[in-house]
Formats: sequence, C-alpha cells, structure tokens
Amino acid sequence: MGTRTFQSRPLPSPFAAVFLDRLERAHRQEPFSALDPRQAVHRVARIIGQLGVTATVYRGGLDLRGAEVDHLWLAANHPDPDPNAPFVVDVAFPLFADRFVEVLRRFVAGDATAAELDAAAAGTEVRHRVVGLFPEPIRYLGAPVWSHRTPT
Repeated sequence: MGTRTFQSRPLPSPFAAVFLDRLERAHRQEPFSALDPRQAVHRVARIIGQLGVTATVYRGGLDLRGAEVDHLWLAANHPDPDPNAPFVVDVAFPLFADRFVEVLRRFVAGDATAAELDAAAAGTEVRHRVVGLFPEPIRYLGAPVWSHRTPT
C-alpha cells in the first residue's frame, strides 16, 4: 500500500461520544504532547483498541499548505457504510488552535523553538485536536507503519 491522502470526516455515532470522553480523561491525566507524537499515537492506540476499533499508525506529511511536517498519526476504521474511509486521530497537534498552527509553521521553517511549539500546545483541549475532522486546507498524506496496527 502506497501513500494515501486522508479526508476530514466526523467520527461515527455513538462511538464518538465514548471515544472523546476517554481521550479527554487521558488528556487531563497527562496532556498529549506536541513534542512527542509517537507517545500520543501509542496512548490513543491503546484507548481505541479497548473500544474494539482497529487503527493503523501512519507516517508521512502533515501538509499545512506552505509547510509540511514529517509526522505520525492514527487512521482508525469503524464498522460503518464506508469501511475504506478511515478517520484521522492526531491528538499531538492542536490544529484547531490558530496560534499553534502559526508556531508550527514557524517551527518547520526554523524560526521557532521546540519550547515555543510546546508552549503553544500547552493548555489546549482535545476539541482543539484532530479527532476525525481537521481544518481546511490541511491535509494528511502518508503510508502505514504496519508493525503498529492495533488488534481488534
């Protein structure tokens, strides 16, 4: 399987409410870090696996349209009418927080430090992160890391 471009799509109900509640609890216990996307992916993979949903870790580009970040995220499948359309889960980057996206663009260009990126993410909530939907014109493009597929 080659590189794939993901579409923004809402989480299926009633799974959405349960999953978001678990993500929020995990984030309150230990905030998801923008500096450690790998840890965020593994934490979310455990949560989503406990809910019986299959997820695959993807690695590739987070295209900010003008800057691209090498990144990791989950693509999760759920039994619904279109099983070939996984939803993206990326809790490491609060892409619905404009300040974070601005600092992320500067970070990619070498004009912001990791500490500034971390500070821009600090205090943001799960609702600021990608859980199915992501803001336009951002795109996720990547290929699976097969060794990190969650069991069902």
